[in-house]
Amino acid sequence: MDLLRTLDEKVSPGRAAVVTVDVQNDFCHEAGFLGRLGASMELIQAMVPRLARLLDAARERGVPIVHIISHHDEEYASPVVTEQKLRHGLPMELDGRPRRDAPYCLKGTWGAELYGIEARPGEEIVVKHRYSGFKGTNLDLLLRSAGIQTVILTGVATNVCVESTGRDVYMHDYYLVFVSDGSATTSAAAHEATLANIDQFFGQVATADEIVAAWDAVRGRPRAVTVGR
Repeated sequence: MDLLRTLDEKVSPGRAAVVTVDVQNDFCHEAGFLGRLGASMELIQAMVPRLARLLDAARERGVPIVHIISHHDEEYASPVVTEQKLRHGLPMELDGRPRRDAPYCLKGTWGAELYGIEARPGEEIVVKHRYSGFKGTNLDLLLRSAGIQTVILTGVATNVCVESTGRDVYMHDYYLVFVSDGSATTSAAAHEATLANIDQFFGQVATADEIVAAWDAVRGRPRAVTVGR
């Protein structure tokens, strides 16, 4: 792998992929799981249109996109996961349906569907069952097979699944570019704390506009890359 020092080098088309994390109805829509628990969706919903524009810009420039989504059906629960949710007061039943795990992002349901963005033909969807997009998935294989060196990371929630995936991006020896305004959570303070931690220890933080400007600074026609297909 090349030693890359600048943002332009890291996000260059042919070298980088954009990865979205958990941009799903249950985490983003006011009628989804978090919204029904009373969490404010304002910061998340304000972010999603910016992310959609970044994805369109990536497509126009031949930068591949991978979407990570969560499925949290009962079959994927464990005592450790269940205990953590119990300890923090997440309900073990909702709408009168008892479960070992909190009932959100169930496969095949509206809550698990993408919110405000779409997976276009040729864009891989990786399904995870824990916070990190690398845990128990083929994400690393997809990226390495395509020769990807940099992950441009986006999604929800900044301080949980996006941060967990971002740490593993670094641990798997990819460059990490964490999109500050292409990720969001329910708390501005938690969002900023993650950005500070990522920038100090795990990667580089940049805005969507800075990334698009870096793409446009590359001269010549970018080499298109297909991840997984």
